[in-house]
Amino acid sequence: MHANLSLQQAPPFSVPARFLVSAPLFGMVAALVMLWHGPEMISHRWTPELLAVTHFLTLGFLAMSMLGALMQLMPVLMGMVIPRAILFSSMVHTPLFLGSACLGLAWLININELFIIAMALLGFSFTIFIVVVTERLLRSKNRHVTRSMMMLALFALFITAILGIYLAMGYASADFSLARQLTDLHLSWGLLGWVALLIMAVAYQVIPMFQITDEYPARHQRWMGWSLFIALLALSLAYNWPSEILKSISQIFLAACLLIFALTTLWVLQTRRRQIPDLTMMFWQLAMVSLILLILAWAIATLMNFDLPVLLGVLIIHGFAMTTITGMMYKIIPFLIWLHLSTRNKNLRDKGERTSQVKVPHMRKIIPEAAGLWQFRLHSISLVLLILAAIWPDWFFYPATLVFFIAQTALFFNLSKAVYFYNAKIAELETQQS
Repeated sequence: MHANLSLQQAPPFSVPARFLVSAPLFGMVAALVMLWHGPEMISHRWTPELLAVTHFLTLGFLAMSMLGALMQLMPVLMGMVIPRAILFSSMVHTPLFLGSACLGLAWLININELFIIAMALLGFSFTIFIVVVTERLLRSKNRHVTRSMMMLALFALFITAILGIYLAMGYASADFSLARQLTDLHLSWGLLGWVALLIMAVAYQVIPMFQITDEYPARHQRWMGWSLFIALLALSLAYNWPSEILKSISQIFLAACLLIFALTTLWVLQTRRRQIPDLTMMFWQLAMVSLILLILAWAIATLMNFDLPVLLGVLIIHGFAMTTITGMMYKIIPFLIWLHLSTRNKNLRDKGERTSQVKVPHMRKIIPEAAGLWQFRLHSISLVLLILAAIWPDWFFYPATLVFFIAQTALFFNLSKAVYFYNAKIAELETQQS
């Protein structure tokens, strides 16, 4: 069973909102970089432009939105209290925002000092987040499987950050050797460890809760996170003590874990008891289909001895991770606005000030369903076009990038409009009380 909601522990709305609204800005910047540099930037995986775009998306979009979502979900799902939440979120958000921007710019304009600044900012942001959240999780009395998976995800984030800083030092200084052989390991811990583990942990709670579905099988919840984590540890050993057999077994095990999670999630979604069409469910379904395509593409590339880094990157970053997180944004932001406004109204009723209440719309109307649906269509079209662009860049690169930019702009507009609505309601409440 999922953990009981601790809504009274929810932090102020500004805590997660600043992260979630910032994320699509980096998606827009990544699209503009792609439009400016053209299809030549994906000619091979080591072009500075492709490295910049990859980190704008993985740090600026994925890490930004995931840290923001965690600051909201951990108090609610796990009953944790984050001390001085507004100050803490500022100490994490500002260096993460600036560090992500500096790292991307370092590759685009080739200034070594920017790598050093980015390492310092990102190192500070991730360190303070990991230390505080780990301490809170260790003290939490909640023993749901989500807690242990969040711990594993944080450890994966720590390893990802260490490997990333080590690799960045190779770009920052000519005196430090660039260990490109660790890049795949860095990506594995980041995308298959930190991102996938956290998405799994959250899925076990929010899909049954919001989609009104059956629970994930108990055995799946108990072992999936540990299986994925152990496979990543084995893969790391294969890099430290080169062993092709261990590397192959680890990769197959990783692929099997991801495939089982994707198929199980699609099966769970099929059991939903509420038949009203749901935007977030469509994002989840698209993300799981992308994950299955990722595994198939990797298997074909391995068997045929192809090198498809751009295609695999599109499927896991855009198709799986960004799709899942975008869908969750459409659930988190409206829910928070409804929760905080309803709480304020309740407090006014308790004080006998019923005339000072404001009308709180249904969550599905805070971000209009039609606006979210159009953004989903743009997101889906951009995914298909980016997949085609990875194979035939001369034909599809510019259309794919343009639609991707429009999709990210639409997401930013939808989230910003919701935040504006919340601020307007708060101003209305304050005016009525004055």
